[in-house]
Amino acid sequence: MNQEESAISFGYEASEEEIQKVILAWAQATEAFHYRFAKLDRLINTLQTASRRKPTANRARLNRLVALRQHMGDVLMTLLIDMSNQKTGQPAQLSKPGQLYSHANLLDELNRQIDVELISVTHVAQA
Repeated sequence: MNQEESAISFGYEASEEEIQKVILAWAQATEAFHYRFAKLDRLINTLQTASRRKPTANRARLNRLVALRQHMGDVLMTLLIDMSNQKTGQPAQLSKPGQLYSHANLLDELNRQIDVELISVTHVAQA
């Protein structure tokens, strides 16, 4: 048995069920991410419209939300490039389950950050 064959035989092979769970978690995190991005975008547009009438009101909050939206866009582009493997100039390959799991965790963390911002803006608007 040569070195390549022995390396392959010791590798971990995820079961179909594990792969399906990871793909489902990734799909749910991605869908939630897109939903929150759209909600954040609408909120920013509303605050920008309001800031035209009152230029000093909520400027810091608006800047923080715009920065968060930019960060979200950057993360999404990074994940898309990572999934397609274009950063290395190689043809697109299927992602490994661990990579999908990492992406899902990153998107979930961003979703939590967005929720904190959206909730704080909602509480301020109601006050």
